[in-house]
Amino acid sequence: MPWQRLSNPLLGKHESLRGFFRYLVAREYLVRSPLREPPPRIERTFRPYIYSHDELRRLLEATSQERGRHTLLEPELRTLILLLYGAGLRAGEALRLRSCDVNLQDRVLSIWNTKFFKSRLIPIGASLATALARYAQERKHPRPRDVHLSRFFTTRTGMAVPLGRLEAGFVRLRERTGIQRPHTDRWQPRLHDLRATFAVHRLVAWYREGVDLQTRLPLLATYLGHINVSGTQVYLTMTHELLAEASRRFERYARPVEEDADV
Repeated sequence: MPWQRLSNPLLGKHESLRGFFRYLVAREYLVRSPLREPPPRIERTFRPYIYSHDELRRLLEATSQERGRHTLLEPELRTLILLLYGAGLRAGEALRLRSCDVNLQDRVLSIWNTKFFKSRLIPIGASLATALARYAQERKHPRPRDVHLSRFFTTRTGMAVPLGRLEAGFVRLRERTGIQRPHTDRWQPRLHDLRATFAVHRLVAWYREGVDLQTRLPLLATYLGHINVSGTQVYLTMTHELLAEASRRFERYARPVEEDADV
């Protein structure tokens, strides 16, 4: 993506020089560009922030302190955080949900024409379905005449929730709870990292169950709406928790060998 290229100074310089040399070639000042193609591959240093269960609890508890005319109310903010973590949705996917897309009886969410022009059905757990049902029952915002096609999440005036307002609310929660990376790091924990946290926690749970993660990755890729498995494999990055689980599994695997060697 363009913003990813520009976020790296070296790639940004390469892009600028490419444009300059294309101009010189077009004006016939040069026969060809002296730049090497494709641009130099720069190792990606960014890593999503994986929230702990305790940090997630603190974020949810902090939603009760939200105040202000232009902020989201506690029910919207709390339920959106539960949804982003509990179903691994992108923030835009959650905000675009219509009432008809939320089937609480069958516990299925319909996601339409999202990133990569893909649509998918998302089964959700009973706890998350209960939270969504509670929000739908308790919200007191004015509803449009065609309630069935209206947005599921709305502001206090009944309008669609702007992404910027949700992100600003999340930053306040993060600062209020003291969840942060070292000040020397370039990136602080983001709203989008709830999606990465969902994926990593799911992988950790599967690892504890002793299943083969490689066989489950296609399922997780489909659930998350990735175009291929490679987009999901990035979540195999070793967190402390996943590394601990890997160590325990290796110990269980190695112990019988050690015992046989002693016989």
